[in-house]
Amino acid sequence: MAGVRSAIAIVVDPDVSDVGIDHVALVGDLRRLGIGRPIVVPGLARHPELLTGAVKSAGVRRAVVVSAELGHPPLSELRMWGEAAGLAPLGVNVVALDILRAQRSTAERSAYSLRMVRAAVAALVAPANGLAVRRPVGASLSRRALLNGRATTWVPVVEVQARTCLGTQACGRCVQACPADALQIQDDLDGASPVVDVSRCEACSGCLDVCPTGALSLDGHDPGAIAQTLRALLSRSDGLAPPSLVIACRSAVQPLHDLGERSGLPGWLVMEVACLGGVGSAWHLAALAAGAPSVQLLPCERCMDRGFLTKELAFTRKLLQALGDVDASRRVGILPPGGRSLKRAVQAAGGLRALVAESDADPMPMPAPDGLGTSARAAAWAVGEIARALTGPVRDQDPRPQATLGEGAPLGILRATQGCTACGVCARSCPTSALSLTAEPGGTALVLDPAACTGCAVCVQTCPESVLEVVRGVDLELLGLGRSAIALVAVAACPDCGENVPALPATAHRSSMPADLAQRCPRCRQAALAASV
Repeated sequence: MAGVRSAIAIVVDPDVSDVGIDHVALVGDLRRLGIGRPIVVPGLARHPELLTGAVKSAGVRRAVVVSAELGHPPLSELRMWGEAAGLAPLGVNVVALDILRAQRSTAERSAYSLRMVRAAVAALVAPANGLAVRRPVGASLSRRALLNGRATTWVPVVEVQARTCLGTQACGRCVQACPADALQIQDDLDGASPVVDVSRCEACSGCLDVCPTGALSLDGHDPGAIAQTLRALLSRSDGLAPPSLVIACRSAVQPLHDLGERSGLPGWLVMEVACLGGVGSAWHLAALAAGAPSVQLLPCERCMDRGFLTKELAFTRKLLQALGDVDASRRVGILPPGGRSLKRAVQAAGGLRALVAESDADPMPMPAPDGLGTSARAAAWAVGEIARALTGPVRDQDPRPQATLGEGAPLGILRATQGCTACGVCARSCPTSALSLTAEPGGTALVLDPAACTGCAVCVQTCPESVLEVVRGVDLELLGLGRSAIALVAVAACPDCGENVPALPATAHRSSMPADLAQRCPRCRQAALAASV
């Protein structure tokens, strides 16, 4: 995290000592590792307005607040007071260490508190964090805030990246998926991206589940932010094994903190997101491939009503079972909302051995530097790591692995049947650049990068020959081949000059171009047309 020291303040309330965290040692570790600019602010939990003075002198745009109890101080008020100090609208993250209070060793408390801070920093420095909009703080507003005339805070809303969006005419999946009708079609512009009605957007993240190109962004849900957060939480650099992981909706996470404070969650950490949209099977698998023994989901009521949650969870289990994991049903699951049932469910999911050992794991790949894209490549990496850990290297005499299909798969399996003309329409329309044309000896190849294919089926819809077929699923054999040709089209030589003739869609030269012109290269075709005139 080079360069983060001058960009982010780490504001620590000494009250974290109530949880068993030595705040002096924590600040020392932060300074030694160069993570942000540590600042100690006594009483911050009771007086969030102290954040303004603490970070104003530091000249930073972002801050991570480390407190002893979830909700003290509230994130909404911290964003409000942070704005007064010049922080970015969504430039505050909170780390509540009460989850580490019970049944943790001193070493675990120390290491895990540092991991939690690093994860919060990673989420803040993501290149794409979505939009923010002003809204009333609500009932939690303090008396001091009222006296200072501060009654609004910043909340995240979805942002549409027009340069990667397919447009509502070609896609429109997000418009149909939005439960609040916050994504709307621009009727006066054919094929334009949807517009966001920020007054309606509830940051439920449901649209992220269905976007095939990663064109939608939301605070904390950028693929780069998720990958960096997982890296921080599952790091082995402190000598401890990676913990089991709960991925939880922010509005549903309180029972976990209560459990960690009273009964204990030894060996577990929590990754908090706005909602579970966009954090599906790809990231379940990535966490397991990075060493987490178990990944459990704690959804809010809104997420429980969405079909993608259960579809992606079912696919993750199905794939793990296909790869030979006898504990697949316990490895991933959905936790109950609270009470004794939550404690029993966490205990039932505990005690598992990690699928991928420390010596076997390769570094998790990061998304494109511009912060846009999908989680497909992380999924492909994770599948390869888990498959090698469970089955070992595939030998020539071994039976070929079967494809695992399912609607909740993070990848697509694309095939080309007879009749491809290598016209390139599919490659030009592929939103993830999974398809390309390359020159091969004696022909032109349609090349597929299976680690980039999300199964969005845009290529199937645009293929003029109707020779492409795609299903959602994971094919280990296809992933093992890497970039490879799925169709090879022989190149014809121009009868006039002998140059290669670029392919045309068969529908074009059959219906609207004479055969003698279709057989010529573009230059000779133009000459022949001029001569005929």
